[in-house]
Amino acid sequence: MPIQNFTNMMKHIHLLALLLILFHYSQAQVDTITTENLKLKLTLPLGFRHTYVVYTTDSLAHTIAADLWDREIKTVKQNNGTHHLQFTWKGYLKDSLALEAQATCELPSMQPIEYVSWQKGLGRRVRYDHRIATVDGKSRKSRRDTTYQINVGLPAFVFPMDLEILPLLPFNQAGQEFAIPFYKPGSPKASYYKCVVMGQEVLFLAQGIAASCWKLKLIYSEKSYAFFWISDLSREVLKMQQPARNGYRFKVKLY
Repeated sequence: MPIQNFTNMMKHIHLLALLLILFHYSQAQVDTITTENLKLKLTLPLGFRHTYVVYTTDSLAHTIAADLWDREIKTVKQNNGTHHLQFTWKGYLKDSLALEAQATCELPSMQPIEYVSWQKGLGRRVRYDHRIATVDGKSRKSRRDTTYQINVGLPAFVFPMDLEILPLLPFNQAGQEFAIPFYKPGSPKASYYKCVVMGQEVLFLAQGIAASCWKLKLIYSEKSYAFFWISDLSREVLKMQQPARNGYRFKVKLY
């Protein structure tokens, strides 16, 4: 075989080997986080209350809607000595309570046990038995009581708890990728969502205050995503920004 042809062949082999290594590395970077593999950093504080202002802007950055969210999590000791995590969420619109929800999860798995919610005059209760969710509530169309079961299909977290789950991910460097199953109570099934660690960034808050943050991108679908800024110091979400109808939707922590 001519030397030039041999040299070209070796270059192709080395290039193929490099591509295979990079492909393997990129695949290995995706870390799946579920309620079964106990990878969340539960050494972080699990007792706090946060208030967020949630608002939407148009293409001219004018605020067109706003409300307040009170969110609290705490651990509750059971009679058998185990602990449950209790999540409470209240949403206020124009000084009126517009939504209220409470989730109970096992610790340390964060496997949901029950989710109870009330919104627009309708209540819903979801009870979990492993991956089977039993939904009790009134039909939005008929307003009659209804009960049905759903095979969630995945070891999923409760979707309304995204602001509390994301800070618990085991991230420590840019480029990390996670696959996280979330289930929105009452929906047909759970889905995996991709979360990418974009890197560290300084977030400028009100009155000139700056905070060192990790910036995460949560991908809901091919055309839908949101950025989350998580404090490097307190490991809490300080801000979320999501494209929405020619503008943006924001969640900003007040206190």
